[in-house]
Amino acid sequence: MPNEKFTDVRSLLKAFAAAMNLINPEVEGHHQQTAYLAYMIVREMGISEQGVETAVYAALLHDIGSVVSETQQSVMEIEADARNISLIGAEILSDIPGLKTVSEVIRRCQLSWSEISVMLRSDGREFEECAQIASAIHLADVVSAVLEPDIPVLQQRVRITEGVMLSRGKEFSERAADAFERLSKLEFIWLDLRYNPEFLLLFTGEIRYISLDNMVELTKLMSRVIDYRSSFTAMHSAGVAASAVKLAELAGMSGDECKMMRIAGNLHDIGKLKVPREILEKPGKLTDDEFSIIKEHAYFTRLILMDVTGFEKIRDWAGYHHEKLNGNGYPFKFGADMLDTGSRILAIADIFSAITEVRPYRGGMPKEKAISVLEDNVNSGGLCPELTRLLIDNYEVIDAARARESEEAGKRYFDSLRQCRE
Repeated sequence: MPNEKFTDVRSLLKAFAAAMNLINPEVEGHHQQTAYLAYMIVREMGISEQGVETAVYAALLHDIGSVVSETQQSVMEIEADARNISLIGAEILSDIPGLKTVSEVIRRCQLSWSEISVMLRSDGREFEECAQIASAIHLADVVSAVLEPDIPVLQQRVRITEGVMLSRGKEFSERAADAFERLSKLEFIWLDLRYNPEFLLLFTGEIRYISLDNMVELTKLMSRVIDYRSSFTAMHSAGVAASAVKLAELAGMSGDECKMMRIAGNLHDIGKLKVPREILEKPGKLTDDEFSIIKEHAYFTRLILMDVTGFEKIRDWAGYHHEKLNGNGYPFKFGADMLDTGSRILAIADIFSAITEVRPYRGGMPKEKAISVLEDNVNSGGLCPELTRLLIDNYEVIDAARARESEEAGKRYFDSLRQCRE
């Protein structure tokens, strides 16, 4: 397994875009539009290749702070709360290796150029490229938000371009506004923006690879986006990943396979971005309709990860975490012959973490009760007997790893919210 070329930026960004679309159907396509236009603007501005990559990540993820909203928001509602959302998003990303600059761009991408210019005078010129990228994303975000869906897009370019140029040097930087004005003369830019913002096909001339180690760090980002949907799930992905990795180590999986298991644990619930928050936070029994919606999430997890290069095993391990050996799981109804060791481990880790972690409406199960639940699942034909016994025999070691990483994730979640709301 080539650790250094485990996956590539292009396929990963495609998965990120699909995940962002799940969060809120009301804003589907907005992030692709913003990322596409920001990409074109920063290239026209002559920003460095590293800066272009930063711009694409930051534009694609600029609204991730909206995951903490109690209700789904329209584009206009997000724009009305854009500054707070950008602060929350920046906080989510702030300590992930390799994404510090992306975090700093997102923190500033809802500020006017007048405000950023004041910061430039105190922060120094080394901040110039970051500031210009933030302004380009702000411009692209505004253009995407004001596009009228019922008016031919080419009929809107004069109105929008004139509005941008009126704000040149005030809301948007001179460089970003001038670059946009030059691009606005090209019909294909507007047509791409409306109908086909496939910036992923344009992004970098050559395939940029991501190592397995860096991929582990990047998926911490998506696990936070998943878990930050609700205080009810703020610790879950971290706990599942920690439990699964420790069980995989005990089961004799290789070092690279354990890293892949951590990725799968981080991403196993990415399909829950589609589930409304009121269902995620319902403490009582779900209705049949609500449970049907919940059951979709494993399908969407696998769908999002389907085309990511190098994710063949991760896709299955994450997507099959609700399958059972007896074929009574969901959504694929696969039995033992279709579920490999990794899939079986993640299914055990998911149940173990869910019953032992603390939730706002209940404490975690004590050891004896948790073991009883796991054994009941084995006796009913759901979980692998050998791997479940391995967890039970090493309960304290696995539970300590789960508790440690769950508590760190929960502290980070509540600290982030408190800082952004102060």
